[in-house]
Amino acid sequence: MTHPVIPEGNPQGKGLVPILDSLNALQPWSVDKKSGEAILRDFCLSTLVLSARFDFRVVPGKTYFLYRQDDGWRLSLISPQEWGERLAGRWVAQCDLRTDMTWDVNLSPEVAHDAELVNALEAHLRGFVERIDGADSLEAALPVYEQQLPYQQRMMATALSSSLQTSLLLSGLSGQSGQAWLGNGELKTLLLRAE
Repeated sequence: MTHPVIPEGNPQGKGLVPILDSLNALQPWSVDKKSGEAILRDFCLSTLVLSARFDFRVVPGKTYFLYRQDDGWRLSLISPQEWGERLAGRWVAQCDLRTDMTWDVNLSPEVAHDAELVNALEAHLRGFVERIDGADSLEAALPVYEQQLPYQQRMMATALSSSLQTSLLLSGLSGQSGQAWLGNGELKTLLLRAE
């Protein structure tokens, strides 16, 4: 009896060509020089979006919506207005994928008045800080390959890592620890303010 061969690292059995096509489609189109603070902010907010459940391919230039449900974050194509009374959870943010594969996240005005959402965002922030603190360089903290993530999120994490590594290189910040940027000012303000 023969068993089908499933390539290592490809538990969904997608085959090599579709994976290469996915990675090619997610290559950053344009990456700019950024400050260390901007790189950290993009890293933190992008990992928030990538920690959400979604089963569709995201594309730059399209708007998505982040919700908080009892079991975690959810990214949707449907706006709070389109959901109406069937809302998919508490609306957290409008999210746009940039061409450099980082996410622009605009928090809902209601977030500041929802203690549970604030606590969930602060928990994400604490996890992010622990990840940065535990790495010798910011590159070492990047999500190059996150095995526990579902397929689409794993592909997006790889694209995010590529983008941020290029930004670090262009900015002359390669090999530096993100810990120095974490100490510059109040972290919540640094990471959640609009650029």
